[in-house]
Amino acid sequence: MGYEMKTSLLAFGATLLAAGSAFAQDSEPFQLDEIIVGAGLTPVEASRYGRAVSVVTAEDLEERQIRHVAQALRALPGVSVSPSGGPASSTVVRMRGTESNHSLVLVDGIDVSDPTTGAFDFGDMLADDIERIEVLRGPQSSIYGSNAIGGVINIVTRKATEPGFHGSANAELGTEQTAGGGMALRYSDERTRLSFSAARRVSEGYDVSGSDGERDGYAKTALNARGEFDLNDMAMIGFSLRHTENSSEYDAFNWGAASREDLVTDADYEADSTDTFGSVFATLDAWDGRFRSEITYSRGKLDSQDWLDGDATADYTTTRTRLSYRGSVSLDGAEVQSSAQVASLLIERKEETFENNDADLVYDDAMLGERSRELIGYVLEYRGSFLDDALTVQATGRYDDNDAFEDASTWSLGLSYALPNGLTRLHASAGTGVQNPTMYEQFGYNPGMWIGNEALEPEKSRGWDVGIEQRFLNDALVVDLTYFRSEVTDEISTAYDVATGISTAYNEDGTSDRKGVELSADYTFGNGFTLGGDFTWLDATDPDGGIEVRRPERELALRASYLLPNDQTLLGADLRHVSGLWDFDYTTPSFGEDRVKLDDFTVVNVTAQHRFNDRVTLTARIDNLLDEEYEEIYGYAAPGRKFYAGLKASF
Repeated sequence: MGYEMKTSLLAFGATLLAAGSAFAQDSEPFQLDEIIVGAGLTPVEASRYGRAVSVVTAEDLEERQIRHVAQALRALPGVSVSPSGGPASSTVVRMRGTESNHSLVLVDGIDVSDPTTGAFDFGDMLADDIERIEVLRGPQSSIYGSNAIGGVINIVTRKATEPGFHGSANAELGTEQTAGGGMALRYSDERTRLSFSAARRVSEGYDVSGSDGERDGYAKTALNARGEFDLNDMAMIGFSLRHTENSSEYDAFNWGAASREDLVTDADYEADSTDTFGSVFATLDAWDGRFRSEITYSRGKLDSQDWLDGDATADYTTTRTRLSYRGSVSLDGAEVQSSAQVASLLIERKEETFENNDADLVYDDAMLGERSRELIGYVLEYRGSFLDDALTVQATGRYDDNDAFEDASTWSLGLSYALPNGLTRLHASAGTGVQNPTMYEQFGYNPGMWIGNEALEPEKSRGWDVGIEQRFLNDALVVDLTYFRSEVTDEISTAYDVATGISTAYNEDGTSDRKGVELSADYTFGNGFTLGGDFTWLDATDPDGGIEVRRPERELALRASYLLPNDQTLLGADLRHVSGLWDFDYTTPSFGEDRVKLDDFTVVNVTAQHRFNDRVTLTARIDNLLDEEYEEIYGYAAPGRKFYAGLKASF
């Protein structure tokens, strides 16, 4: 079947969307309990979701005064964060021991990862104007395709919900000449919902080499806009737009340095990126709400440059476009939103491009010119509830027709069962995943001698988990415990020739194994005091049986908050303890062959905020209260004690 014929299926979906209006009737809206937006082709109630998930809400972000998304992800069950410096430095996230490009990152449904690396740099993302962050753990390729072996991080920005015109603004100052601020404007009426927000944060930073040298600063800007327009009671059109500009300074990493102190040294490197993502979509309800269709077109463009003393060292542009049709039908006569039996179909076409922009930065003219690849994906999903809604089953299958790699089939199954006592819920899931080679791995890139390998095969995974959620003390205490196992085959690694300085990617023989335990607990005392905690134990090894680096064996997070009797002052604290963290030893004579264990560490942060009235709140916090000295990447110094104070207002 040719790509023209496959793409015509999307046009057929568009015809269904239009034709459905002939059968559509007015219907009353149905209010769901808390839902997991990214759980499948349709949202799933959290109490019926069979896979492991953590949710960070806008209230959590505000109470803990989180300014960067990476801070919100730290120590969540099954999640490890590796920054090469402060919160705005280059930062990658790994889930359940997998690689950084094994976790798909979505913002308002748009894949924002960089096709060149397959990963998303969380150092570039501010936490302003975020409504919720859903962290879905375990293989999700049957829904989302490549880049979702470890899981999915689904970020949803805020939208207008209250009638009329509303706005908010905030500003904050801190040590190292840090300044941040943002504003948001929203409007809503019976048929229109519009939102716009802007945020910027700058800092002089600190010396990540730890040698008291030149500071490594940053500047981050983010603009968001989204809107929805109800054409009538059955049809809606909308759009979303996100634009970010990021600039950060970093030091030189000296591969094969004589000592740990020489691994990272002062240098005037700078990384700049300008990313723009947007989508337009239309939804239509038909047959009294028993059928719902959605067509979406999205596009992202990422421009990246690196500099040393003002001279370019890297310059490339990547794009990703996606056209999709999704249709869901209720099988029990209810509306799709409230149906206990739903079948869904997704057809999508994706195209990714990559281009080196500067001929002076490549060693082979063949590396110039735009390279591209595309796929057509087909997804079928069934979700049904049985036994008076106590048992929920979610089954998904996907087939990807790739033009550059072998075609891939993936599947997943999720089960959730609420015991008759109303306090205990069992959940389990299993599935397979696939990870296509990145643009770097497939085609090569600048700078340096990196040879692409177009013969690479996609990585493959298989995993499962089983868990129990238990409620105590009239739901005041909620505990969730999950055990997981997974394996990755054809894992892509890098070979470096010391003599020639040439690097290339290859598929490893054997299996990479991961297993672990994830625990979370939250307790509300009822007197203004809350206490929560998360714990992860991880055993991850590569095909040779070696410990996977930059993924701690044990990570514990504790958090507490207390609302004073005046109902206006909130105090908070969180503690993070990491042990069993390893990294490669890139000093001579190891050259990355050996591993080195990093020191265990504990970091404590405290916050305070006072609400003067319904519109104005004063905030203050101290990061790394005890001024702990530690490393999360060998050779890179972590930030010391920092002080911040701010003000936020709404109107």
